[in-house]
Amino acid sequence: MLRRGLEAISRWSANVTAVVACITGITMVITLLVGIFFRYVMQASLSWPEEVALLTFTWTVFLTASLGVREDFHVRVTLLRDALPNNAAIWLERLLLVGIGGFALAMFWYGWEFAEFTQRQVSPAIRYPLWIRNAAVPVAGALMLLHVAARLSRPAWHRPDANVETSL
Repeated sequence: MLRRGLEAISRWSANVTAVVACITGITMVITLLVGIFFRYVMQASLSWPEEVALLTFTWTVFLTASLGVREDFHVRVTLLRDALPNNAAIWLERLLLVGIGGFALAMFWYGWEFAEFTQRQVSPAIRYPLWIRNAAVPVAGALMLLHVAARLSRPAWHRPDANVETSL
């Protein structure tokens, strides 16, 4: 029951995260294009596109990183894992997930502290509170923790990439 609940919450949050990451990514590109258009075509630089692009870039990167934990699409070297027998490889994967969970916990904890530290600061051009940008780190950390918990709740023999062949 707990496993199904964690998996359902993880799947739902990943779907929402993917939509938000797409929106922030598209917003970033549009904002940069507007800035380029005004600078080079209209010969009038705007002060806000870089700040909006940085805000949306930060959220896009951290949200997508949390999706990488759920979907296991981060780049990594699997030389050791591939050399191990199947049972040992499975337990190595689980140990790595625990390590990722520790990193995610640090992201959440220290990201929260940093967002609090910057809660009274504002951006120079458009004056939005900087904690909004900095909150991407603890939010991503919390999402990563959720996805790690869901992956660890799966049966130990569940290895989604067991039949995938890769070549360089």
